[in-house]
Amino acid sequence: MGSAAQRAAFEELRERLRAGTVPGKRERLASAILPLDEALGGGFPTGTLTTLEGPALGHWALAARLLAQATRRGLAAVIDSGALYPPDLAAAGVVLERLLVVSANAPLITARAADALLRSRTCSVIALDAPPLRSMLWTRLAALAHKSNVLLLVVTPQPSCELAAIAEMRLRCEHVKGEELHLRIRHESVRVRCIR
Repeated sequence: MGSAAQRAAFEELRERLRAGTVPGKRERLASAILPLDEALGGGFPTGTLTTLEGPALGHWALAARLLAQATRRGLAAVIDSGALYPPDLAAAGVVLERLLVVSANAPLITARAADALLRSRTCSVIALDAPPLRSMLWTRLAALAHKSNVLLLVVTPQPSCELAAIAEMRLRCEHVKGEELHLRIRHESVRVRCIR
């Protein structure tokens, strides 16, 4: 038979399994869009670098929904390249008092801001437009997101090869048709009610 320490560790693991908290299992941040959350297994996984891609206008609307969910519980951040319009974020439900906005007008400044925010572990979600960075920097940011358990959302019309290779999850906003936004997750198509 095993030692008392092994039995205690086994009992602790058994209790965690019963409670649904398995070591290494990631939390998920729901977008409050039921078909999307179902397709993602409960929401966006924290601790990942996730891209919101595509030519459709819906990717920043989706990012705003995730920021709204995050600011209901705590702090979130946006690294702004100059196009941020806070009234639109407030209309999407973002609690502006809990949103940190960092201005960054150059790729290296954006990377440094993301690095500092990820290391601080103060925000559950960090959203930014995709700057052109080398794969080494994307790898570093992805590792920091994982270590900090932060959802790093990178919004881009078309990801660079470096970013596409590093992103743990890629979600493509294909087009808005009438009141629906068509999304592609992995190879599955999901239609959601328009979230503008």
